Amino acid sequence: EHLVAERREKPESMNAFALISRSEGFNLGNLFEKEMMGMVKRETSFASQRTPQEIMSKIEEACGPLGFNVRKQNYKMKLKGDKTGRKGHLSVATEVFEVAPTLHMVELRKTGGDTLEFHSFYKNFSSELKDIVWKTESNTIAK
Repeated sequence: EHLVAERREKPESMNAFALISRSEGFNLGNLFEKEMMGMVKRETSFASQRTPQEIMSKIEEACGPLGFNVRKQNYKMKLKGDKTGRKGHLSVATEVFEVAPTLHMVELRKTGGDTLEFHSFYKNFSSELKDIVWKTESNTIAK
């Protein structure tokens, strides 16, 4: 009944094992799960060299015009769409992790609604975040 709300000074640190498990190139899930053809991703992530506060602020700013309500707690956010889609309201959970003092990983995960609507949301959402997403030289050259 008496829950204490924890207030963290900085985002949760991400160790090497957690980082590797979230990296596409090192994903070992295929060894343990049957591969489903045509399966659409329900989560994504990006890196940023901005402060956690700047990242959270920019995410919140980007959600308004897209019609999403935002609930924040520590370095986690719950985004809920105003409109009812094919499978209800689109809901997205985000969390900021510290990889190094000047590098953060932002994870976005669809928690409700339609997966294709999540992809459409992320396409619009990510275009609003261009200035905080960290691009490596190889990313810049490839595009």
